Amino acid sequence: MLFFGSHCERLCMIQFALVSLIPKLIRNLQDCADPAFNNYAENLVKPTTLRTSDRSSLLAYMGLPLQLFGSGSLYGPYTPLQQLDLLADHDTKSYIVGSTNSLLLQQKDRYSDILINLDEKTSTITSTSLRTALILTTPDRRWIDFLTQAVVDTWDEANPTRPKTMGYAGSEEFIRLQFEEYLLAFLSAVKYRQHVEKHHNDPKALLSDVDGDPASEFGSDFVHAWMQTENYQLWNKSTESNLFDIVEPVHPCTGGLTVDDVQRRLASQIKELGLDEKVREGREVLGRAAGEVGKAAYAGKEGMRNVMEKVWADIEVMREAQRKRAEESRRAEAGKHITGGSLFGEKAQPNKCKQSHRRVVF
Repeated sequence: MLFFGSHCERLCMIQFALVSLIPKLIRNLQDCADPAFNNYAENLVKPTTLRTSDRSSLLAYMGLPLQLFGSGSLYGPYTPLQQLDLLADHDTKSYIVGSTNSLLLQQKDRYSDILINLDEKTSTITSTSLRTALILTTPDRRWIDFLTQAVVDTWDEANPTRPKTMGYAGSEEFIRLQFEEYLLAFLSAVKYRQHVEKHHNDPKALLSDVDGDPASEFGSDFVHAWMQTENYQLWNKSTESNLFDIVEPVHPCTGGLTVDDVQRRLASQIKELGLDEKVREGREVLGRAAGEVGKAAYAGKEGMRNVMEKVWADIEVMREAQRKRAEESRRAEAGKHITGGSLFGEKAQPNKCKQSHRRVVF
């Protein structure tokens, strides 16, 4: 994971906040500076006793903290360019690092599977296999939506360090406790999956109040990917096989598909595909096109009006010319009758003006 941001303090604090979501890990970072360090794993003793009233005893019995930064791993909240060779080293299997240098952005495909750009407030998963493993299940979406909504509802812009309700919901301790509950249920469900695989022919060995494989509610691809890591191997050998007897192996937000889940999934897919942005862009393009059509229609209307006015003007000119010619013809006919003798002595001539007028068709 590569975190990038122009403000060094914020860059580091975001990473420490992320690490603090795994119970007890932030106090056990003694091996995080170099992939060769592995002191925690070498000195880890498998717990054999449990005091359920003691939170520290419970967490230790469940295998927490999950030691992410041991052999082959690195945690560098602020990583200088001089350590890039260490990131690309064959023995470095995983890391979380932060940088303020934009050179790493130019080589993000080489140095990151997940890029979190704090300046642009974006996260990008470049690894195809990792993207598949990180797809949220329906209970996962329900759980993270509940947690997010609790924070949003109690967020105080003037004082982000505490909820505006001055209560527990939405506080830092509330958030960490939700992740602790989630991780304990996850670890218990994985142990129960192993138990089911081992005793699938013995129905009496299975829990009567747990149906199927509860680990699948956390994402089968994610569980499978985690089981391939050094972190899983260390956790598995340092914990008992009956953890599901201590913590119920059920997702905190287990349950069937609801209407809210469908709406949530549709909203997520729209966001992932960028359909809302495309629809907005389409509306803008359509608006501009409609404006252009409107302008063209208006211009066409004005142009047609000008043409029709010109046509009627020409018709009026023709009518006026015909009227003048008809008047001149009548005057000429009247002069012939006066100069030619009796008005009744000759046969009347046809009215050429009327004949000419009938031939004019508009």
